[in-house]
Amino acid sequence: MTTRRTQARFLQATVSSATLLAAAAAVLLMTPPAASAEAPAQPAGGPVFDVQNLFEKVRGPNIVVATDGAVLAFAKGGRLLRRSEDGGRTWSPAREVGPDAGGSAVVDTTTGHVLIVQSRGGYLWRSHDHGQTWAREEITLRPNALGHGTPDGVPVQTGASESGVTLRHGKHKGRLVMPARIQPPKGNNDQEYWPYNYNTSIVSDDGGKTWQVGGPVQSGTGEGTLAELSNGSIYYNSRSHMSVDHRRRIAWSHDGGLMWVDWRVADHLYEVGEPFYFKYGTKPSYGCNAGLVRLPPEVTDGRDVLLFSTPDNPGGTRVRMTVWASFDRAETWPVKRLVYEGPSAYSSLAAAPDGTVYLLFECGVKRLYETIAVARFNLEWLAEGKDWRALL
Repeated sequence: MTTRRTQARFLQATVSSATLLAAAAAVLLMTPPAASAEAPAQPAGGPVFDVQNLFEKVRGPNIVVATDGAVLAFAKGGRLLRRSEDGGRTWSPAREVGPDAGGSAVVDTTTGHVLIVQSRGGYLWRSHDHGQTWAREEITLRPNALGHGTPDGVPVQTGASESGVTLRHGKHKGRLVMPARIQPPKGNNDQEYWPYNYNTSIVSDDGGKTWQVGGPVQSGTGEGTLAELSNGSIYYNSRSHMSVDHRRRIAWSHDGGLMWVDWRVADHLYEVGEPFYFKYGTKPSYGCNAGLVRLPPEVTDGRDVLLFSTPDNPGGTRVRMTVWASFDRAETWPVKRLVYEGPSAYSSLAAAPDGTVYLLFECGVKRLYETIAVARFNLEWLAEGKDWRALL
């Protein structure tokens, strides 16, 4: 799909040993990587880090790991797909999921199905074979108590939010929960429509046929991420979108993803800024989409280890794609590491059962949105040689 000359312009940094990684880290973060057909094999038991370019001149990254281990990297809001069957070393050519596919992905770990849910349009695309083939289905959406969340009314949108999860704990085990947002019918961001702009969730107990729209997260939020913790609670981290403090918004659910409580401003996670285009009021930070994933408990001694990704430039432009780690259920984020120094924006995170993490993110050399790249790493790389288990 991509010419060698175009690939050479941008991201495919690879590191073949822990020693080389440590010596070259500063250079890799500030210069565009060289092109290569695949990522190299990594040393067993040590830090893992490499980056490859997957898509060009499109936006909307979303990434998941299927139940058979295949890694599915989506772009163009779920329309385009590249698959990897060898843990992210090589990738299939990009292809279209469907002519109107869009939204965000969720892996139903009960059935193994992968869904691309376009709640705004009232349909989804489903794969029964881990992303190899796809079929379109209509879905039923039930509005929340405010009457929001139907395609013919005030719609609910999954697009541009992080991928969903299948709950693993409690009486709602097996439920699909996806972050989503409520927007006015025409997606208007003017201040008079702010009450209609808020993050929420959609949940399904029948494998994706029927979805209930959840209650609101704070007004003025937009584009969300969520993760289930081992105690069954769900952590929701939102783009602040319409605020003036450059800080993320947080909420929790204790009923399987329908009601969001304990709203607050994040103490440790900040937003980048963007040009102001609202007609009224004080300039908001506008923020940025982000990625969030809980690492598999099999590789964290059963503890809750969360990873979060977004540009690290509070109040500034979209640069410095960075990943943070929390070891105390999102109370603090003591570990962070820069992935890419240059222009970078939307991102999505996924983790394989062996603890390999995949970060799919928008980036460029001279400007934003030149490409979508995938970084592959592990917790040993993120902790920069420190014993991360001491933080558990």
